[in-house]
Amino acid sequence: MFDLLLKNQLSAPKKLKFKNEILARVQGRNSEALNDEINFYKTELLPYFIKLSQQNPVFSVTEQLRLLVGVWTPIWSTISFHESLPKRIQDQSFQIFQHDGYCASVARYIMGKEQSLSDNFQSRLPAYDFMVIQKYGVQNGKWYLQNIDRFQAFTNREIPLTLESVYNWFTDVVNTKVKLNASKGVLPKALKLENIEINHVNGFQKTSLVTSQVFEHLYIDNDLRLVKTQTDASHLPSYTIAVKR
Repeated sequence: MFDLLLKNQLSAPKKLKFKNEILARVQGRNSEALNDEINFYKTELLPYFIKLSQQNPVFSVTEQLRLLVGVWTPIWSTISFHESLPKRIQDQSFQIFQHDGYCASVARYIMGKEQSLSDNFQSRLPAYDFMVIQKYGVQNGKWYLQNIDRFQAFTNREIPLTLESVYNWFTDVVNTKVKLNASKGVLPKALKLENIEINHVNGFQKTSLVTSQVFEHLYIDNDLRLVKTQTDASHLPSYTIAVKR
């Protein structure tokens, strides 16, 4: 399989075929333990990452900007932070990139989906919406991300988190809080998480605070991104597949 993938350039139909195959392999995949996902990447997805990275249509990070701006959904990832909170709803997960250098990762988490709870009781529990506001840009020819603030909301789980509601929330907090806090030099405060079940508390708190990381588009086009992310050279890289909304 590896030899076959590495030999020849892909024609447009074959590239589309490989894109569809990698999407099919992660379609409907339930979140597994991080080690399982890393192994899944090595054994199932790596050949596709290798071949598509060789066919990356846009290598220049400055030229990638026109493709990056917009709204994406991460459909598979080895970033442990994505699953630190329980029951992330994939189709209500968003990555928003704006022209002004602000971006956000937003996701809805449904609490109380344990089998021991009745459907009636579960329906009365709120949804938990979590947003990380970031700045992104180019330094020394590489993309970078910097987490600058985090926001949370408990909402009616019967009302879906939509692209419109996410964008309104994002633009509102950027314009009324983030930019104001930045101008005053105010650092983000610790979130009150005592009512939330966290799978990896220390990792969640550390990752959600101010950090910088480099990311690389191994492949990017109008509707698919294969992303390699690394906080620093001493940490193992993470990989994400994202599709355009």
